[in-house]
Amino acid sequence: MSDAVERPLTPNVFARLAEATRYAITGVSPQSWFGPQQPLEPQAPPDVKGRQFDYPFGANLNYVPRSEGGISFAELRALADALPLLRAVIETRKDQVAAQNFSVRARARANVPDESARIDRALAFLARPDRRRLFGDWLRMLLEDLLVIDAATIYPRYDRAGKLYALDVIDGATIKPLIGEDGRAPEPPDPAYQQVLHGVPAADFSADELLYLPRNVRAHRLYGMSPVEQVALTVNIALRREAATLEYYRAGSSPDAFATLPKEWTSQIRQFQDYFDALMSGNSARRRMLKFMPSDFKLIEARQPPLKDLYDEWLARVICYAFSVPATPFVAQVNRATSETMRMQATQEGLVPLKTWIKSALDQVLQVCMGEPSLEFVWVGDDSIDPLQQAQTLQILVSAGIKTREEARAELGLGGDGAKAGTPGLGKYKSQL
Repeated sequence: MSDAVERPLTPNVFARLAEATRYAITGVSPQSWFGPQQPLEPQAPPDVKGRQFDYPFGANLNYVPRSEGGISFAELRALADALPLLRAVIETRKDQVAAQNFSVRARARANVPDESARIDRALAFLARPDRRRLFGDWLRMLLEDLLVIDAATIYPRYDRAGKLYALDVIDGATIKPLIGEDGRAPEPPDPAYQQVLHGVPAADFSADELLYLPRNVRAHRLYGMSPVEQVALTVNIALRREAATLEYYRAGSSPDAFATLPKEWTSQIRQFQDYFDALMSGNSARRRMLKFMPSDFKLIEARQPPLKDLYDEWLARVICYAFSVPATPFVAQVNRATSETMRMQATQEGLVPLKTWIKSALDQVLQVCMGEPSLEFVWVGDDSIDPLQQAQTLQILVSAGIKTREEARAELGLGGDGAKAGTPGLGKYKSQL
């Protein structure tokens, strides 16, 4: 019949039973006394399984960077620039990293042909990564976005031959991370990042076109959390205390002293006040002369409020702790041993992890962008280790045959056998001038 209606066959009884037991937990029955009961059947399709986080619907349509809530990039930068203490701590951390020596060497157990020439080319490129600035200045730009907004971004540029030409530092506040259905950055060649300029999406980047390097990544957020954001409340309190201190010196909240006059005076008080102010204002010599005052005159000195107390030291300690910088210059005097312990602790907790992050980023540049998978970036020397102690330890290990001389040289960043053949073992910003 032409007008017949096709109807799908209903599942048989075994199919229905199998579907019903698919989500059942073994051993849990409805008759259990105050039991946990069976969980509800999942409502989402199977391909939703493993989604990274519960992102809002249409997350990619909201193209304004860091507009999902919290503190904006502009506010974080304003906090970093407004408080002198915070800015001093940030600059100190950047200075510490800029004072480090670095090198490029062959990776362990890597058979590198023409090793010396390859390392020479890598060091020459790192001398001016963006073709404009020395490595130290370039690195300070990258660290600024890392410490303040945790959105350090590098754009590798290539020449027509496909070789790496420059590493441009891009303002991380203009980058909007994109996500796929699983909540993660899409794989190339799909766009993974979007640059927003003048309030509109301006360019798309795949994951292999842009190095977006937040340090403190979180599973439930698209953006990292910088040390400035971690102490945002503390910085706000410190800013208000600084503003109050400035207002005290600018206008003052109370006079330095009060003086009583005869109780019969009424309008004469205002006249005498104007006369006295005109007599003393701007005249330092007259302030030291003898003054004749009316009868029953009494001087009452007001107690000045403390302009700095233990709470100010506490704020300084919190800010320095977030950056792992010693708080010694901002707190009460400590002895030399305590100061050295604080310095070593800050180096271990802050400088070493930061150097590890930089090494990881530059290893990716060397091995992926430059096409040198057998080379690695390495820091030479370690502030957390006493150089004399390190030299004595290596001497003992080499004498005992535990390490070879080449392995000891490699640990110091001086290269192994290749160094004897003319490999440049030490690269330092100042030597690249």
